[in-house]
Amino acid sequence: MLRHIYKLYSPLQKHIHFKHVKCSELLSFAEQLSNFRQELIEKFDNDGQLLDTYSYLNKIFFKLCGSFLNYSEVIGKDAEKTIIDKLMSSKDSYPSFFDKIVKPLAMSIKQVLETEQNYMTDFLCEHINKNCNRSHKIALITKRALSIEEKELINRRINLPVDINYYTENNFRKSVVMFDEVVFVGTPSYYGSFATNTLKAPHTYFVAYEMFSNKLTQKSFFSDIHQQDIISTIYSNVSIDKEIKNTHRVEISQEDSVKYTIKRVLEEQNEKGENVHNVVKASIVLLENGRFIFVPDDSKIRVLSLNTKRNQVIVNHITLKDLEEDDFIIIRNERDTKLIAEVADYEILREEAEYLRLLQEKWKKRLRYNVMKKGIKRVSEILSNRYGMTTASSQSIRSWCGEECICPTELPLLLQALKYDKNEVDHIYQAMKKIQTAHRDAGRVISRKLMNEITPSICQELQQKGSITFKSSNFNGASFNIDRVVAIDRSKHNVLQSNLMKVYRKDL
Repeated sequence: MLRHIYKLYSPLQKHIHFKHVKCSELLSFAEQLSNFRQELIEKFDNDGQLLDTYSYLNKIFFKLCGSFLNYSEVIGKDAEKTIIDKLMSSKDSYPSFFDKIVKPLAMSIKQVLETEQNYMTDFLCEHINKNCNRSHKIALITKRALSIEEKELINRRINLPVDINYYTENNFRKSVVMFDEVVFVGTPSYYGSFATNTLKAPHTYFVAYEMFSNKLTQKSFFSDIHQQDIISTIYSNVSIDKEIKNTHRVEISQEDSVKYTIKRVLEEQNEKGENVHNVVKASIVLLENGRFIFVPDDSKIRVLSLNTKRNQVIVNHITLKDLEEDDFIIIRNERDTKLIAEVADYEILREEAEYLRLLQEKWKKRLRYNVMKKGIKRVSEILSNRYGMTTASSQSIRSWCGEECICPTELPLLLQALKYDKNEVDHIYQAMKKIQTAHRDAGRVISRKLMNEITPSICQELQQKGSITFKSSNFNGASFNIDRVVAIDRSKHNVLQSNLMKVYRKDL
């Protein structure tokens, strides 16, 4: 490791190169999609139906750009049918738009999906064959983890036994290994600043399709200080190619589809007209390979780490405020709350479980009835003013009505307000404390059993892919995802409890 670190910070000359891949079919798709977007903004005021079509096609476009398979093999027949249905849906409502914008767009998509070739794969294989020898060690970095099929497709077309190492962006950032050549598939702006600040090879390439500007914009450091007074050695002994501009005016962004997917999930839940007590404040956590979850502040999150000295897997419980980028979180594919309750009932509470759960549902049902009858704001005012509760905000009451909250801090006062007598208050309060303790114990049981099932070999696969799914023999085949945290948006959104800690995809 010390040898790699020395090479990493050695004053040897390094080079940053920019390469464009030409693909007339994808370029035409990008241009027509950009035209669609402009018309949508300027003339149709982001019409919901057209916006939905644009978002879907935007996902299709970036899925094609990010794949190494032949373009004709990237999406399935179901996705092709969905494309046709969405494009045709605008024919009756917007006939002129259909003729002017949709028809050319449909033709460009058809051309791409009939192309039995992948120009990015062609370029990379040709580049490696032309520039590398047997002793070369190459790192190929992509945003998402490549499939086995994609890796084999590249490996088969390399003439020499070159050592190609495949990384996702986050995994490569943690590595201290040095290479003869590093190839990023995408532009510098597509990756974090580490991609250009910490060069791990004498030659670093950024390879992108021609519709994207491929350049390095050097950020100014210490903005409050005059640039002439700043000494920076980041780009000492580094030569940087001249930028390659996109030669065509194309305005599309992958972020459009991410924001739209999140917006659509929130809109769909509002359309269901669920009771207000089922909604809580939550933040968005973006995961590896185009997925995201909604996480409330008080949610317990299982985080996985590997003790390299002992070669031991560790599973810890943390809350959202302690979650960081690059953490690996464990998410059950069904609701995690259900699993905790099951373990608490069957392994800890046992014969008491049914009776205690009936008590829990009884007081929650009475609280929900009052919320439906009087409104959540009025209930909040009554609890605060008449009963002196300090925690009875509207948000707290929503949480109390939900299944995840078991024993609120001021539960005795709440039960008194719900017209329970003193003996009932004491009895229910002690019962809820018992359930709460059982849930904590159940969380530890689950973590311990998962630690026994997740082997260091699984962790190695996780480091490579950034995301894996496994079935637990301890929990009747329950399926779990383990995903790397890519980013955390700590702004708050009103989210249904049924949508919390549920994995959504932002791509296809």
